[in-house]
Amino acid sequence: MKLDLQFVDHPNGGERLVILPETQYRLVAHTAAKALEPIRKNQPDALSVPKVVLTRITNGENPVRAIRQWRGLSGRNLARLAGITPSMLSQMELSGKTGSTRTLKAIADALCVPVDLLFP
Repeated sequence: MKLDLQFVDHPNGGERLVILPETQYRLVAHTAAKALEPIRKNQPDALSVPKVVLTRITNGENPVRAIRQWRGLSGRNLARLAGITPSMLSQMELSGKTGSTRTLKAIADALCVPVDLLFP
């Protein structure tokens, strides 16, 4: 499949943007999701989270922060993977601010854990 890509310079001088037709985007997203299925099936789930991490959460530590650190992700990288700003992630981790259901799902997916594990 040949993609009809357009490259656009970011107005603020940031990373270049790539634009493609929605139908092609959906096809690429579907193909990527299918390719990741075997990998996701082998990812650790909540039952595989180390007891020490679960203990940290039980003792009151923010679940997102505890799991993020266990996964070895920086806040900036997790925010990028989840499609949120680093400041939003920081607010969630430090002040206990809760995000929308969509945001929590995106974070859970990025951390490869069930979303219910992120609720204290």
